[in-house]
Amino acid sequence: MNMTDASTGTMSHLTAMDLIVGFAVLFAIVFLAAWLLSPRLRAWVERPKYRFQEDVRAYDQVQKGRRSIPS
Repeated sequence: MNMTDASTGTMSHLTAMDLIVGFAVLFAIVFLAAWLLSPRLRAWVERPKYRFQEDVRAYDQVQKGRRSIPS
């Protein structure tokens, strides 16, 4: 689909999909910049990862302890 005006070479209109994609890209760029500039934001975003890793470690320790106890 050619969205340029043949006489002027400019874009004639934007579709709703163009606007949605444009806003999504803009939001991603703004979020990336905020993430790079804010250590507090990085810590908040990555906190669930560290909680999950700690939960897995704790689970593994419990499972390891159960295997070492004779039945």
